[in-house]
Amino acid sequence: MPPRTGTAHRWAALGALPAACAALCLLLLCGAFATTRPAPWAILVATVVGALARWGLSAQRRAWHAIENGFLCALAVLAVIQLAPPLQPLMYLLAAGYVLVLPLRVAIPLLAALIGLDASLAGQWPPTVAHASFTALFAALYHLLLGGRLAAARRAESLAVRKRIEEAEVRARELRLVAVSSDGPDAKERHLLSGVAEVEEVLRGALAVAEAALHPHTVAVFLLSPEGESARLRECASQSDKLFRGPLPSREGALGAVLSTQRAVRLDDGAPQLTYYEGRSPAGAFCGVPLQERAGGLIGALVADRNAPFSEDEQRVLEALAGEVTRAVEAERLLGAVRREKEEKARFFRALEELNKTTTPQQAAQTAIAQARQMCGALDLCAITLVEDRRHRVVAVDGEGASPLRDLSFGENAGLVCNVVKLGAPLPGRALGAMDRVLIFDAGTVVRGLAALKIFPLKAGESVVGTLVCGSHSPDALPEAAQKELAMLALQAAEALVRTRLYAQAERLATTDGLTALLNRRTFNAQLHARLREAERYQRPLSLLLLDIDHFKQVNDGYGHPAGDAVLRSVASLLTRQARETDIVARYGGEEMALILPETDARGALAIAERIRKAVGGAHHPTDQGTLKVTVSAGLSTWSGGADGAEELLVAADKALYRAKQAGRNRVFAANPASPGVHGDLRSVLPGSPG
Repeated sequence: MPPRTGTAHRWAALGALPAACAALCLLLLCGAFATTRPAPWAILVATVVGALARWGLSAQRRAWHAIENGFLCALAVLAVIQLAPPLQPLMYLLAAGYVLVLPLRVAIPLLAALIGLDASLAGQWPPTVAHASFTALFAALYHLLLGGRLAAARRAESLAVRKRIEEAEVRARELRLVAVSSDGPDAKERHLLSGVAEVEEVLRGALAVAEAALHPHTVAVFLLSPEGESARLRECASQSDKLFRGPLPSREGALGAVLSTQRAVRLDDGAPQLTYYEGRSPAGAFCGVPLQERAGGLIGALVADRNAPFSEDEQRVLEALAGEVTRAVEAERLLGAVRREKEEKARFFRALEELNKTTTPQQAAQTAIAQARQMCGALDLCAITLVEDRRHRVVAVDGEGASPLRDLSFGENAGLVCNVVKLGAPLPGRALGAMDRVLIFDAGTVVRGLAALKIFPLKAGESVVGTLVCGSHSPDALPEAAQKELAMLALQAAEALVRTRLYAQAERLATTDGLTALLNRRTFNAQLHARLREAERYQRPLSLLLLDIDHFKQVNDGYGHPAGDAVLRSVASLLTRQARETDIVARYGGEEMALILPETDARGALAIAERIRKAVGGAHHPTDQGTLKVTVSAGLSTWSGGADGAEELLVAADKALYRAKQAGRNRVFAANPASPGVHGDLRSVLPGSPG
């Protein structure tokens, strides 16, 4: 067979550098670099060249490449030190280089290797300890210094970004680009920055045009504060360095005349009125026009001054530029509104999609809470309550103080949740600060620390199925926009809860018997096959118990079918109570019932069957005709390995039940499904078994 040359070449390439490093390490420990003999130095140079060639030609940088290169650097430095001991500080510089270039998980082992090799070369404890201490100290100090510088740089960058965002928020409010946004913080900051940058670009363009057309001493844009009491300089082109940025009173001086009258103002000798300069105004003539929206709202003013008076044509130029600035602001505001509406719809459809995936009321409630907290990130408490038979229950809750509310159940009271269900409208209608004591759920449950609260009804058609409770420690956490989104979410959550309830009811009707509320025959068969597969897979025992009410026809004939139905329900309820949590109880047909007993051998199944037989025989079953007493006969079979399937188990248990009936009823017979041809009872295996 020809040799696999490709594999051999690959392994040779991988092992060449480690082999060279191992050879250099041996030469170093033998003192070969203490002289200038060329052979050791030639091997060192060749190895370094090979490492550099691999670094330059390799398409991928592997983790072990860094380890090999670092170890080779240690060998090279120690070789130089061996030749010239005064160059010992090179070792400290190499340690700092490890910390600077490599991650700590690689740098620390290389430092250990460097110190170990140096200790092997030194041979005496005092210089070894000194070298190791200086190397470790130098690396640690360099790491701390570098880490501190990086942390300081990150803090400075974070501070600069936060300052920029705060400035953008101030400018956006002055430009009326935003009010209070319910978007996530990242989206809000991104929109603010982009909107403000766009408008500022338009402002700078308008100022450049005004400067070229009017040749002013100063041309500037002042923006009115949201409350309208002051103005602040935002953009300007001026020959003076004494402009006062504000805030300036909005009703004083020439600028105040423009803002208060909302008309253009032109002064030929208005130097005393130019209050936006610090000290005496360097210009005498003034022209200012308002930045006014088409709807009538005032944003600010565009002003210019110079020594020569302004003409009417120049005033119209300034008015045209002010119109361009105003249109840019309105366009950006409209774009922001469209963007917010788009994001609101995207959040709504995302919530709708997640709610439609749910299949149980619990899943629907949990999904509704998760979507509510995504829509309004400032929520500190969010809960879903459902009402049924005049009782309210908290089915899902998230946030601070959620533990006391989990699975909380309460009746009708004067609390907000109950009133929201009664009225079908959100509450409260006023601020929490105006309410003496807020009763949200019931008198025994106190929720503290909420400064904002809104409870939305979960309305499906004309009925209210529950509530969505939203609260926050911040009084401004639930603005109108957020309340609108949460109200729409509540409507969709109500539909999802009703749908999942109907689905659960349909599933229950399809899998349970309508009279006894036990599993029906079809579901029993499916469960038997599934549990038998598990028993076969894990080689665990499985038992099957069939029960039949003795002389049940006499009950129907003597007391009527309603009494017989009551007895069936009573026996089914007793079986459910007597069965273990892992057992499966079903109505097999007529007055016959069945139990699947996982992880139960024949001896254990017989003990369970006897307990059930005695419990049924000793119970009084209420009917409209009074209480009745009945007994049951039972047959059981056990799978404990082999090829028998569900049909064989059923046949064996049915035959055992038939034998119990023939033997006088009110007794248990067991069959051995491991011997299908025999199906004998277990009296020989279990002494004392009734017969």
